[in-house]
Amino acid sequence: MRTLYSHSLALLAAVIGTTTLASTAFANPTVGPHAYIGANYGGYKDRGGDFDEDDDFKEAIVGAQLNQFLGFEASYIDFGSFGGDVGKASVDGYGLAVVGRLPLTEQMGLYAKAGQLFWDADLRAAGFKQSYDGDEPFFGVGADLKVSEHIVVALEYDRYKIDLDDSTFPAPASNWEGDMDTVKLGARFVF
Repeated sequence: MRTLYSHSLALLAAVIGTTTLASTAFANPTVGPHAYIGANYGGYKDRGGDFDEDDDFKEAIVGAQLNQFLGFEASYIDFGSFGGDVGKASVDGYGLAVVGRLPLTEQMGLYAKAGQLFWDADLRAAGFKQSYDGDEPFFGVGADLKVSEHIVVALEYDRYKIDLDDSTFPAPASNWEGDMDTVKLGARFVF
C-alpha cells in the first residue's frame, strides 16, 4: 500500500512540474493549467453527531489543474484527538483525489472531488490501546473564489470514511464505522 502511495506522489509531482511550466504561458493562472499549494482549517463531526468547536482539523494540499475542468490533488489531514470518557482516538492521513471543476466566471468556480484517504488511527478504549491503518474512499464539493492574481480562497465539504473492526476491544469500540463530515475554509497559492 505504501509503495502505491509513493508512486502516486511521484506521478503527482511530475504532473505538477509539467503544469507549472505550462501555466507560465497564461496571463490568468487560475483559468488555464496551473499548480497550487494551500492549507485548510475546519471542523468535523461523526455520523449522527454535531459540529463541535473542539473538533477541528488542519489540512495541507498540493494540486495540479490540468485544464479548466480537471485536476488532481494530494493532501495531508490531521484530525487531532477526539472522543469522550469511554474512548479517545486520533486520526491523520494522506489523500489523493481527482477534482472536477465547473468555472462560473474567471474569478469563481464550483468543484467536486473523489479520492482515497490513507489513514492511521490510535484508539484508546476501556484501558486498551491499539493502532490501526487503512484506506477508504472520500468525496467532497466546494466553491472557490479568486481574490488576487495568485490567491484563491475555497469553502469545502468532504465526507471521509474510517472503519475499525477489532475484537480486542469491548463493544462498541470493537466495530466503529466513522463517517467524518468536514467543513473547511482554505487558501491556495496558484502558480
